[in-house]
Amino acid sequence: MTTRKIDQSLNNTNMKKLNQSIASIKEMMNLKKAFLLAGMSILGYLPLCAQEPTPAATLQTENAGGETPRLNRFSLGLKVTHLYDIKYTSFDLLSPTVSANDPYGLNGGKTKFDLAAGLDVNYFFSPMFSMDLGYEKGKMTGANKTEYYESSVSFITLGGNIDLKRSLRTKEYKFVPYARVSIARGAYEAERKFIADDAVFNKTTGNSVQLGIGLGLRYHINNNWCLNLMSEYVSINTDAWDGYDYGSGSDQLIKTSLGLKYAFGRSKHVDRTLAWQDNRVDKMETKINEQVNNAIKTINDSVETKFKKMMNQPGIKDSDDDGIVDKYDKCPDVAGLFSNNGCPPIEEEVASKERDSVVAAHVNGNTLVIHGEEPKEEPSNPKAKSNSGTTAPSKTSGASKGLSDDEKYRLKNEILVEMNPIRFAYNSYQLNAKAYENLNTIAVIIRNNPNYKISLKGYTDDDGSASYNKKLSAQRANAVSEYLQSRGVTKERITILSMGKDSPLDDNNSKIGKSNNRRVECKLD
Repeated sequence: MTTRKIDQSLNNTNMKKLNQSIASIKEMMNLKKAFLLAGMSILGYLPLCAQEPTPAATLQTENAGGETPRLNRFSLGLKVTHLYDIKYTSFDLLSPTVSANDPYGLNGGKTKFDLAAGLDVNYFFSPMFSMDLGYEKGKMTGANKTEYYESSVSFITLGGNIDLKRSLRTKEYKFVPYARVSIARGAYEAERKFIADDAVFNKTTGNSVQLGIGLGLRYHINNNWCLNLMSEYVSINTDAWDGYDYGSGSDQLIKTSLGLKYAFGRSKHVDRTLAWQDNRVDKMETKINEQVNNAIKTINDSVETKFKKMMNQPGIKDSDDDGIVDKYDKCPDVAGLFSNNGCPPIEEEVASKERDSVVAAHVNGNTLVIHGEEPKEEPSNPKAKSNSGTTAPSKTSGASKGLSDDEKYRLKNEILVEMNPIRFAYNSYQLNAKAYENLNTIAVIIRNNPNYKISLKGYTDDDGSASYNKKLSAQRANAVSEYLQSRGVTKERITILSMGKDSPLDDNNSKIGKSNNRRVECKLD
């Protein structure tokens, strides 16, 4: 079995065990939690009947480094606020006249749906308590039976918010109701007018302290974005707010706002976490989390131990990662085929020659030794011209030493065939099965003839730029060189030349011609 198969089998087996263990532990955790919460509800336990509650912020699950994850606390928001002036009935007691009636909002054609726009910043100190600081600016109107006012107003408001969360909950909050108190500095610039002729009869400007109390609801779209709806009753410490000072020293206002907030950070928003929870639930969850972590650690340790044990066993190393262990791989440093004992593709005839044949020949005036045999003495051989102009064999019978003319002629042509160009696919420098076949034999010839060197010339067809083809031809020659080195030919005996699309062997006007030009030529030096 190969290393990859061992690893895959081991991983599959242990992943199944891991998933089963985690599933069973989670099921146990959910059942225990459900029974505990149900029991507490039946017995009437609220956040803490028998034990002191613990803030949820301190109960966040620790990460691998042992630190509590940082929650999103700070947010920035935009809001639009409806301003509604409430009728203050104390004014009616000051005078029985009509003009003494306090003007109020949405009362007749002289009043409008008054709006203010602004922004605020918000910070959560805990899952229950937050504070915000905001600024708003807008317009206000109000009227009684004979008069009305128009005013430009602005507010700088500091508010505190208390979340109204349920005591028992297992899911993250999306909707969070809250109660609110605030203090504000309100600026106003108002004009009081008659309804009959719009004549201005009084103006007031100034600043006032305002106190507010209200309710709100947050809807968390996700951990960063939140919608906020809030309404509060505001008491104003001056009655000049509406353009006329009656001397009562007070006025009233309702502010209803809708805002969109963005919380900075990549973690969970603290507002979505539990406000309080029972210590027993926390302890149970902590214990179950420890059981899950211990189960995962045990399985991981088991996998690692078994894998190391198997890796230390002899005969399973696969150096070339071809799926055949070195023990049964006859070419352990080069990826090959199972059918060829781990070696690259090679025909049986060439493999047989590489194992068994011992041949010596004179080629081009130089002695080549095939498969490690020492050169033998050979008689001088007459040469004759054939009709085609090539040297034809002259037959000698009964030669007791060396090769016959027929054998030398056959060997010469065999080597010439095997030294033919190595072909490549379009835009590729990947060796194919035929290339492996030729290069295996060439490697044997070079290896066993130490006086010879080989030059490798890389070529391409004429598609593409000259610079790209130069690079591609070099890659092809290097691919041949690296394979010959893997077969025992030293790097010093190899010369690489990058020819690009120069010197085509065939025309570049046809697919066959282009295919012939995509080559590496091997020349003996």
